[in-house]
Amino acid sequence: MRMQQLAGKLPEERKKSFMQASAWQTARQQGLFWEEAAARDETILEAAAALTPYAAEVLKGMLRLFAAVPAEEERLIKELRRHTDLSGAECRIGIAELEEAGILFSARKVWGENLYFVPVDGFASWQRALFPSNAEPLAAEDRERLMNGVMRPYCRPFGRQLLAALSVLGRSGLAVTVNGTLPKKTVNKLLQALDIDESYLKSFALKGAYSDVYPLNAAFILEAASALGLIETLDGSMRWNEGMLSKWLNIGEPERESQLMDWCLALLLPAGGMSAHLATALTALQAGEWFSKRRMNERLNEAKLLMSSGADSNEAGLELSWYGLLYSLGWLELVDYAHSDHTELFFRWKSTAPIKTASKQTYETHSSYAAVQPNGEIMVEPECPFWIRWELELLAERKSDELVAIYRVEAASISRALEHGRTHASIQHFLEQASGEESLPLAMLAMLEEWTSRACRTAFAEVALLRCDNEAMAAIVENHPTIAPLLTQKLGSCDFIVDKAQISAIRGMLQKAGYPARKAVQSDGQYEADSYPIIYMENEQALEPLLTGKHAGTSPSYIYEAFSLQHFELNEQAARKKLQTMAELERVPVMWTKQLRAYHHSTRKELIEHALQWQTPVQLLMERELRSFVPERLEQQDDGWAVVGMLRDEPERLMIRLTPDMWEEMRLVIPGQGASI
Repeated sequence: MRMQQLAGKLPEERKKSFMQASAWQTARQQGLFWEEAAARDETILEAAAALTPYAAEVLKGMLRLFAAVPAEEERLIKELRRHTDLSGAECRIGIAELEEAGILFSARKVWGENLYFVPVDGFASWQRALFPSNAEPLAAEDRERLMNGVMRPYCRPFGRQLLAALSVLGRSGLAVTVNGTLPKKTVNKLLQALDIDESYLKSFALKGAYSDVYPLNAAFILEAASALGLIETLDGSMRWNEGMLSKWLNIGEPERESQLMDWCLALLLPAGGMSAHLATALTALQAGEWFSKRRMNERLNEAKLLMSSGADSNEAGLELSWYGLLYSLGWLELVDYAHSDHTELFFRWKSTAPIKTASKQTYETHSSYAAVQPNGEIMVEPECPFWIRWELELLAERKSDELVAIYRVEAASISRALEHGRTHASIQHFLEQASGEESLPLAMLAMLEEWTSRACRTAFAEVALLRCDNEAMAAIVENHPTIAPLLTQKLGSCDFIVDKAQISAIRGMLQKAGYPARKAVQSDGQYEADSYPIIYMENEQALEPLLTGKHAGTSPSYIYEAFSLQHFELNEQAARKKLQTMAELERVPVMWTKQLRAYHHSTRKELIEHALQWQTPVQLLMERELRSFVPERLEQQDDGWAVVGMLRDEPERLMIRLTPDMWEEMRLVIPGQGASI
């Protein structure tokens, strides 16, 4: 669940109470609200340093063991007790403190089971705060292998791939089949617009809602468009949200790519098991510097972030998939080195990647973003706004899309633009606006005049009328040697009745004769010319931040979340309610908790039984040395009893068996009452 979804579910009083926690003291003094403090790396770093020992150990343990995967309550405590020095009661105190600070949340399943989770868009910040990455750029001895490696081909940034996919939808139309899915032909065109390698996505075991229709990379791009609110569904029909589309096309590239990365991580981190640590550690690296995958894994192992976790996953495959996916989304550069038995992967973030250490692009407003050549070729600068690229995708053919994109205006692309409601005047005006020129090259103007004068001058209506736009065009059709025999009857001066079965044949003849007809068939006197929205440049006041959450009731899911929590009921301080009350603790003799004492074996057993019941540690004086011991179980023996548990200060976490004669004095420790781990 994301912070935005949580904020909508939480009452204002509870959000205000979060800020009273000691972890947010600095943020509170700065006048920040919880929604602001819990979303900033700087305040999270300060909060991490201010966590109590129990809370810090619980949060570190939970992230190490479960990463971004929600954890069932009992399993969480069981795993924390296995892999940390905390007792059960100390785990619950730490969990309660994190809940009361709005750092950890719990949701109750329908059958009553509680799931604990960190908001998915806060996971990366907490992971970086608690486990700072000390990965260093390539050393000199590694650079020779880098130089001898093979760099993988260029991939477009995710935003440009999404733009190309949206353009395909605009050109093909948003009509869906009776099953509510896009036609296979449209899906195939969608796939051709993408650089995203489906094999990387498959490693995350994502499940698509329409897996029999949409390959995973097609579902991924549709899910992104849906999550951003660019497309939506109403009464089973897919349609554009032109307001959101306009805003998205008008924002700057850094913000657009950052939104897409946030969305991508929110979707994939919970599905990535322990590999989520790799993904978030990567985002903390310096952009533009080369790193080694092998050394990156060494650093994560040192921080115990690649240990076996509570989440089942193919870790090795997922690690490679993160590199491959971030590369195919156009954010990461990869170099493969192979020599004899040694292979290695080198990587670096592009300087424009949407991470905090990347260089901030400061594009200035230009009067010209595209250079229109006399032959119809258009060279597009890197900083060209998306609203211009959106229109170019319609009225020209994209020939390349690397740093400088190249388009070419062709007869077929002009015909396509006219099909979608553009005119000779609007096309000319747009190209002049994009190029910053008062007039286009004469050769370009001539081609534009020729192509617009010939294309879409005829159209087929549902009643099988061949309709011409004037008498001159009607004469051309009527006198054409192969078309004329297919005309059943002339109506008035511009229309002809034709056999519906001959529409495709006549369309092909008109195309061959240089007069391409409209592709759409007129119905009720109208053409569907609005399937490719016309987007204009908007002023800055209109550029409100886009919502990256679903628009409830209008956007279907094309990919299911790995762990969807938004439909579950949130708990309020579930851990605190399960802690033993002070009234129960007051029934314990004061001497048991206040000081070390020597007791009879039967009393020692009674103290151990209380410690087991409350899952608390005890202090033992063993050979004149004070030790902290966490009991796990009592064992009855023929000649007495023994307790099995863990001595906290042992270098290795091993269970030991102690008999009551193995310590001199003892004290029952009540967590939260002056004792610490």
